[in-house]
Amino acid sequence: MIETAVGMFKKLTGNLGLKLVSLGLAFLLWLFVVSIENPVMSYSFSSIPITVENADVMEDQGKAFELNDSSRSVTVTVKAERSVLSELSRDNIKATVDMTELNGNKVPINVKSTRYADRIQNISPAKEYANVTIEDLASSQFRIHVETNGNLPEGYAVGTCSVQNNVVRVKGPESIVNSISDAVVRVNVSGMTNEIHTVLPILLLDESGAPVDTETLEVSLDQVSTSVEIWKVVEIPVYGSCTGTPALGFVPTGTVTVDPSTIFVTGDSKALGGLSSVTIPEGELDITGATGDVTAEIKITGYLPEGIYPDPSRGVDTVKITANVEQARSEVLQVPYSNLQVTGLPENMTVGNDMTASMVAVTVRGLKSTLDGLKGESMTGVLDLSEVPVNENGTVTPGSYAGAVTLNLPEGVTQDTAVAHVLLQVNGDTADGTDDAVEDGQTDDGNDTPEDGEDGE
Repeated sequence: MIETAVGMFKKLTGNLGLKLVSLGLAFLLWLFVVSIENPVMSYSFSSIPITVENADVMEDQGKAFELNDSSRSVTVTVKAERSVLSELSRDNIKATVDMTELNGNKVPINVKSTRYADRIQNISPAKEYANVTIEDLASSQFRIHVETNGNLPEGYAVGTCSVQNNVVRVKGPESIVNSISDAVVRVNVSGMTNEIHTVLPILLLDESGAPVDTETLEVSLDQVSTSVEIWKVVEIPVYGSCTGTPALGFVPTGTVTVDPSTIFVTGDSKALGGLSSVTIPEGELDITGATGDVTAEIKITGYLPEGIYPDPSRGVDTVKITANVEQARSEVLQVPYSNLQVTGLPENMTVGNDMTASMVAVTVRGLKSTLDGLKGESMTGVLDLSEVPVNENGTVTPGSYAGAVTLNLPEGVTQDTAVAHVLLQVNGDTADGTDDAVEDGQTDDGNDTPEDGEDGE
């Protein structure tokens, strides 16, 4: 048995050098075959995004940073067997920069593969460093505004717009934060007739209205609940009036026109339902001293009820009010004394002259159309004797006295100062000493002939 084993050992160890050479040749042959079937190759993966690590280090220093455009991605070359490369994709290649390694404005780019890392012979980025822009960190807040676009159906208008949270806070590079001019949400109202409730993204805009890149910003809200009321539009008339007195010799025609005579308004449905017209107060148009038509522009919004507004789609919130003023005509009316009611007659005195047949001349002024209809014989008025002088003992001396005449005139007609003279006597006395008992300026038979004031002029 021992002899057999020894024999076999001699056979195995015989020509050992030749056998080792044969083994080496076999291994080389195997390598050659493998290198042909699965060669080592290099492959480049382009546009691998660079991820930033430890960014809070910069924030702790009150600084903001941003990778330059050319440093936001990198091409990575991987060297490995073809079988390995065939199993890799861009998603397996990761590129990072660590802000703790920042040197000036450069930071090294680190790359790795999340798959077959142990079988990759080499992996390297096309460039060694990423360039970084560094500036002070800034923060600000902006009120969120609602913008609407699109066309509503006829007879509707955009009402109150609101957002659930009306402020957005922004933090980031000072230059970017300072470029923000407004924060808006945009609502399309096309075809809507009812209130809108929706959630919309918040847009940060610069002064030109262009969106601001928010990639490097911390934003407290990126979307917000938004409501837009849709109101009905109604057409209502506008009325005006005026105050004041024109210059002497001129009179208002009584016509006040409004242009436009109607306006379109919108608002809360309850307030809108109770609105039938708008009246501009007379104090807004003063014709004092005017010698012609007077016009004023009035902002209508100040006279609309709370919750009602001019329709913004029409852009009309101002009206013109015009009061017509014309030169007056004058005419002398002959008014019978008997048409005048005597007032202010002193105690125990009576009018002694016969007033039934006498006339008082009164100059009146107004528009031709108004004066043409006035007749002196049909006019009435008052003869006021309250200014007759009284003696120290409280009596009035009989004689001729003047009283102011005021006619009952239609609107738009004025009169010049007019007086009438009457003969006053003690109640019960007559020229012949008999009792004549005159009441309210009328004689009992109309046959007395006073010596003074006979014609009342």
